[in-house]
Amino acid sequence: MSAIVETLTNSPDIAVVETPADEIKSEEQEAIYYPITQRDPNDVRTILRLAVAALAFAVLSLTLAGLLVYKLTRSASLVVVERTPEGDRVVGDDQHYTMSGPVQVLSDKPGDGDKKYLAAKWAESFFQIDPRTRRADIVRGLKMMTPEGAVALVTQVKQSGEWETQQREEWQAVWKPQAVTISGDDPYKVQLIGQQEISKTIGGVAQHNSRQLVFTLALRPDTAKRTEDNQNTGFRIAGIAEMKILADQGVAGTDSASSQPAISVAPPQPKQ
Repeated sequence: MSAIVETLTNSPDIAVVETPADEIKSEEQEAIYYPITQRDPNDVRTILRLAVAALAFAVLSLTLAGLLVYKLTRSASLVVVERTPEGDRVVGDDQHYTMSGPVQVLSDKPGDGDKKYLAAKWAESFFQIDPRTRRADIVRGLKMMTPEGAVALVTQVKQSGEWETQQREEWQAVWKPQAVTISGDDPYKVQLIGQQEISKTIGGVAQHNSRQLVFTLALRPDTAKRTEDNQNTGFRIAGIAEMKILADQGVAGTDSASSQPAISVAPPQPKQ
C-alpha cells in the first residue's frame, strides 16, 4: 500500500492546482441570485385612484370652508325693518330667523326712516345724560358718525370743555324728542326738536332747568352698509349743520345765563 501512495505522489503527470481565494469569493458572489420583483398593475391603479380621491377631497374641503367663512361674514341680503313713529328699526335678517308677524320682503334700500332713527339715537346718546353710562353713551354716539365728523366734534368739545363741565357739575339730563323730520332742501339732512331737562349741582346747590334744542344733522351713506356702529341703518352722521337753544327756562334758582352750550357744532364734511 505504501508503494502505491508513493507512486501517485511522485508522478509527474498529475499536477496540483491551487485556486486563489479572491477568485473563490467572486465565484460565490456570482452564484447568489436576487429575485426580480414586479408590482401588480392593479395595485398601481388603486394607488393612483386613492391619490386622486384624496386630492379631490382636500379641494372640496377647502371650498366648503371658504363658502362657510363667506356665509358667516357676509352682510345680510335680506333685512326686516319695523316702521315706527320714531323711525325704522331692524328686527331681523336672513342670517337670524327671528321674524314674526306680517312680513313684507323687499330689496334692502335704506331710506328716510333709517335716517330719522339714526338721528334720534344719536341725539339720545349725547343729550340723555346718565353719569353711570355717560362714557359708553358718548362712545356709541361717536361710532354713529363718520371718522372725520367724530374727530371734529371731539376736538371742538375738548376746546370748550363742555364734557368736563358736565362731569364736574354732576349733570343728569332727560331727553324728550319732540319732532324728527327730513329736511326739504337736502334729503341727507335731518332736523330734530327736543326738550332737555337738566339737573346739576353748582357750588353745592342743586339746580334744575329745562331747555328746547333745535338742530340739524348732516348724514352720509355708509359704505359698510348696515352695521352695529350705525345702528343697522346704512348711514352715518357727518356732523351738526346748525343748532339753536330755545326757551332756556330756569327752575329752582337756576341762572339761565350760566347754562353751557348743548354741544359744539361740528361742521359736516363735504359730500364725496
